[in-house]
Parts: sequence; C-alpha cells; structure tokens
Amino acid sequence: MKKILIVNANYYNAITQSLVKAATSFCKKHKISLSIINVPGVFEIPICIRKNIKNFDGFIALGCVIKGNTPHFDLICKTSFSAIMNLSITFNKPIGN
Repeated sequence: MKKILIVNANYYNAITQSLVKAATSFCKKHKISLSIINVPGVFEIPICIRKNIKNFDGFIALGCVIKGNTPHFDLICKTSFSAIMNLSITFNKPIGN
C-alpha cells in the first residue's frame, strides 16, 4: 500500500481544512495510507517534506498564500514552489501542490 503524507500549511485554516478534507477523502477512496502534518505556513512545507522524504511514497502540499500590496506573495510562492520541485526531482518522489 502506498504511503502519502499531506503537509498542510494551516495559517489560513478555514481555507486549508477544506483542501485537507478533499485530499483525505480521495486517499481513503483509493485505499492509500495517509498521514497529515500541519505546519505554520507555506514556507515550512519544503522543510517538512525533506524531513520525511524517506518515509513516504509521495506527498501532497496544501496551503494558501493571499496576494497583497507587497512582494511577499511572489517571494513566498516562488521560493516554496522551487524548493518543492527540487525535492521532487532530487528524490524522485511525486509531490502534488
């Protein structure tokens, strides 16, 4: 049985809980072993995946970044996406985002 880890950045908990619920439902429907780890924000997702990369067959990264009037949105999104992609390629593991 495949083991999947959902890494949920729960800073916007009202939004991400719906994402977690949908991902959990999908995994249960397809008989996929599932674990969930909550992290404070999107920036912590790649770190959490890296710490757990050897223990799971794949990952689902969930979070929300809301665009405001500063470049923070662009910086967080670009850095996080890049780190997630690098982990996926380096360790040959699927990471849905």
